[in-house]
Amino acid sequence: MTPRLTLDSAALERVFSAWSVPVPSGGLVLFALRGATPVKTMRGWTRSVSLTLTPVDHIHMRCTIGIWDRARGRVFAATGSTVPHHTNVLKAAARAGVMKGRGTNQLEPGYYTDLTKGEHLQGKPQGHAALRQTGYRFYRRAHLAGNKAGQNLPLYTNRDPLYFGNPYDNLHCAWNPEPKAEGFRSAGCVVVSGWPHSPRLPDAQPNQGAWKIFHDLIYAAPQTSFPFLLLPGEEVAEALSSPPTRNPSKGTSTGTARLVYGSEGEAVKALQKTLAKKGLYHGAISGRMGVATYRAWKGRI
Repeated sequence: MTPRLTLDSAALERVFSAWSVPVPSGGLVLFALRGATPVKTMRGWTRSVSLTLTPVDHIHMRCTIGIWDRARGRVFAATGSTVPHHTNVLKAAARAGVMKGRGTNQLEPGYYTDLTKGEHLQGKPQGHAALRQTGYRFYRRAHLAGNKAGQNLPLYTNRDPLYFGNPYDNLHCAWNPEPKAEGFRSAGCVVVSGWPHSPRLPDAQPNQGAWKIFHDLIYAAPQTSFPFLLLPGEEVAEALSSPPTRNPSKGTSTGTARLVYGSEGEAVKALQKTLAKKGLYHGAISGRMGVATYRAWKGRI
């Protein structure tokens, strides 16, 4: 039986707590689960959504992109992708020297607050209303080290170079209205299944598929920017299957706290102290997973 998990407002509260991420006090919150897709196509807001765990393959859309209306206790979720397409990864990894991996990236799991209403492919014929990346994030470029022909290894690993910057990873339409069909347009952007309205195209079509619903819900909200939490679906399923705890700093059954860029609290302080003792971190014991802490933690794996 394919593993499943259910997300509702209470489950999302637990997820934010488990990763020591502060929940915004108001407005819509975006979330994404890498390697999990909605069981059913949603037509709008609902109280809960059932997801199936499905490993990403960089060919099909195998992630969930969701919206959480915490004030009203409702969610919306759509099939999409948080990883770049296979073709773009291979093309970038084939570049030589300092250009190796450039042009395509994969966003690190984390809590980011920089998605702002705007236009993807701004000023170009295929430009459409979307959410633009306006701040810096952590991401990796694939080098495909040790990934030989015929091997089914991940395209991105912790051995790939870690960067912090703005690779313009917007949240936009995937240009594929069929959630289970092959193909989507991404070199690192987060995408939602569907077809976009690109007004400058001579044969412009209205928004279609899940993208239409996602777009309409986002653009109906008065807020202009949106916080965004990206996590591995398998880890979220594990967290939700465990008994709730009031002390996320105690970590998982293996003793490792669940943390991402943007986490805050005692678990982050403990990590900072450990990294400082090893000579990897030289900043303040602030309890905030900022750039220096995350780079000291993940940049040396």
